[in-house]
Amino acid sequence: QNKIKALGKHLAPEAFHIALEYVYLRQEKFIRETQGHVFDETDGIAVGMCQVANQTTPMCKNINQAKRYVRVVNMLPELVRMQCSMMGAWGDATIDGKLVQMRTLDFGGGPFANNSVVIVHHPTDTNIAYASLGFPGVVGVVTGLSEKIAQCEKVDDLASGGNPKGSYSGVADVFVIRDMLQHANTKEEALTIAQNAKRTWGVWLGIGDYNSQEFLAMDYQQAHANAYDDKSLPTRTNQSGFKNVAYIDKHPQPSVHPELPDLVKKFYGNITAPNVVKNFPLQTQSGDVHIAIYDLGQNNVFFSTGITDASGINYIRKAYESPFLQFDIESLWSEPKP
Repeated sequence: QNKIKALGKHLAPEAFHIALEYVYLRQEKFIRETQGHVFDETDGIAVGMCQVANQTTPMCKNINQAKRYVRVVNMLPELVRMQCSMMGAWGDATIDGKLVQMRTLDFGGGPFANNSVVIVHHPTDTNIAYASLGFPGVVGVVTGLSEKIAQCEKVDDLASGGNPKGSYSGVADVFVIRDMLQHANTKEEALTIAQNAKRTWGVWLGIGDYNSQEFLAMDYQQAHANAYDDKSLPTRTNQSGFKNVAYIDKHPQPSVHPELPDLVKKFYGNITAPNVVKNFPLQTQSGDVHIAIYDLGQNNVFFSTGITDASGINYIRKAYESPFLQFDIESLWSEPKP
């Protein structure tokens, strides 16, 4: 038995890389057709990495091999499933009538929490700057906002078991989200980008925008990308409905868990970004890897990240137990280009 375990530990990285290669081969031609020029960025990362490594890394002895490796690693988000929560509150629900948005990312142990970075992008093919809370070398977006919109995401797990039908033949959702941030001026334009994409696996997306100061939840599946608002979303989540609030908790849907709707009810009419920061993630225990709270009225964003021990498995402190860093959003866009 010990020999089998030792063999499995040795083979696991190779098996995982084979799985990533499989996804890459299924998606390469579709990703090339997106607006984001994703492979230009991954190739640039490979070149920069190998310049620093000075060819001491075996992979860097062949720059094309290094470029391929970085591209393949960027398929990782398509292979993992993350339980997350999202909420958008505006109008009568918030103290100033402006949009407050929450995105929590739950994954469990892994190489992510200790390697979180905020990256500000100034694309050369659009005048919309955007920022992502992500991980080094990962060019897709799991959490982010732009000068026009802010984004949330949650895996589409079904309470009845399983997930909606999907396929790896298409564009991973993290690259579609990147296209939304880079090119959409409104939540409606983001929805159109999603509907026109070659979609793969089911997730819930949340999009709010500065223009309307409102939020929509998107049932994003291979078969369709449909929008839900504060009135229609409870038909899918089985949760209490509140005017001007759309939310989905971290559990498979429809959900029977009361923690998030109880908080919405408690703070309804007085929801602010600081109230959400102090209460919502901690009391729902959602967001172990990282959390983003967007205040589109006051133009602030709050980020927190978890910390694990050296193994990457055991959390020393989860994001919902961690202090938040507050950024003035305009100052993010003022971050100078390299």
